[in-house]
Amino acid sequence: MKICRIEDKCTKCMLCVKDCVSVVWKDINGIPEIVAPDDCNSCSHCLAVCPHGAIEHDGLDQAQIQKIDPDFVDSKVYETIARGRRSVRQYKDKNIPNELIEKVISLVNHSPTASNSQNVGYLVISDKKILRNISNAIFGFAGKIFYLTKNFPGNLIYKIIKIFPVSDIITRYLEPMQYYIDETKKGRDFILHNAPALILVHAPKNGNFSNENCNISAGNIMNYAYSLGLGTCYIGFLNLSLKYSKKLRNLVKLPGGRMIYACIIIGYPAYKHTNTASRKKPVMKWI
Repeated sequence: MKICRIEDKCTKCMLCVKDCVSVVWKDINGIPEIVAPDDCNSCSHCLAVCPHGAIEHDGLDQAQIQKIDPDFVDSKVYETIARGRRSVRQYKDKNIPNELIEKVISLVNHSPTASNSQNVGYLVISDKKILRNISNAIFGFAGKIFYLTKNFPGNLIYKIIKIFPVSDIITRYLEPMQYYIDETKKGRDFILHNAPALILVHAPKNGNFSNENCNISAGNIMNYAYSLGLGTCYIGFLNLSLKYSKKLRNLVKLPGGRMIYACIIIGYPAYKHTNTASRKKPVMKWI
């Protein structure tokens, strides 16, 4: 890996030295010197922090290094996005152009990853048949559990389970299941909500910080999509199902050695939310 300091541009401000966590740069008698180029993790911080463009790095795409316009950094805009974004479960019957989804993923690809591993991948599914099969598989399994609770010994087991606090999430969905089943027969989709596309965020299976890396990207997907007039919803049931179902992983063509850590449906909202929502007071403690 070749890293160069352009002497006639360098002002010896030492920002490259201060911002390099891999100790590629060192202050040698008042001059920033590249002492360990092979230790570079390609985080791009030296190029990003240098105010005069005095660094060349053949392991990075220099064309992606652009000046940041501080006039576009607006806390009020971000506050509106963070407060205004909702989980959308009603979508227009309208496909999203591939270019728009690529725009979303291209931006969230700048999300931070632990040790700059940049190990997050994205599977985009817009095939309606596959989306329908995913929904049917998950909802069908839930339906089978529901019917098991209607007869002995399933109903007895269910009564015992309800005694324990952990049962809350089970009863929350099983109690109104007959309504869900009836509505599903009318064409409603309670899993993927008839969204036109699904984004599966994946990383190396059991990799260090794979889950964290993927979910940082997932948060950025939902916020940036909202700013583009799109709606999203994080589908936890699918995330859980993919963890245990090899059949589902094969259905979505998950690459070998990878695991899906975040599932997000995306589409054009059928209607807008005019107001922000209420939230519980945050649990916060000063130490």
